[in-house]
Amino acid sequence: MALDFYDRHGQPRLYSDDGEHLFDWAGNPIAYLKDGHIYGYNGAHLGWLHDGWLVNNSGHRLLIDDGATGGPMKPMKKVKPMKN
Repeated sequence: MALDFYDRHGQPRLYSDDGEHLFDWAGNPIAYLKDGHIYGYNGAHLGWLHDGWLVNNSGHRLLIDDGATGGPMKPMKKVKPMKN
C-alpha cells in the first residue's frame, strides 16, 4: 500500500511504497510503521498513524496522507518530487 505524506503547507515530506517503510524524497530511510505505530530505525517510538495523520508522541498532527480524515483542514498539495 503506497502512502505519500504532506506537511501543513502541502509540501510532500515522506513516502512509503510498501505501507511499512518511510523514506524522504531523496530516498533516505526515515522510520517504519508497525501495528499503527511509527518507530525510528534505532527502535525509538516516534508516534503513530491515526486516520491518515502521522501524530507525534506529544499528540501533534505532523503529516497527512491522501486518505486522512478529521483534524484541521487539509492543505492544498504541491507537486511531488521524483523518487530517488
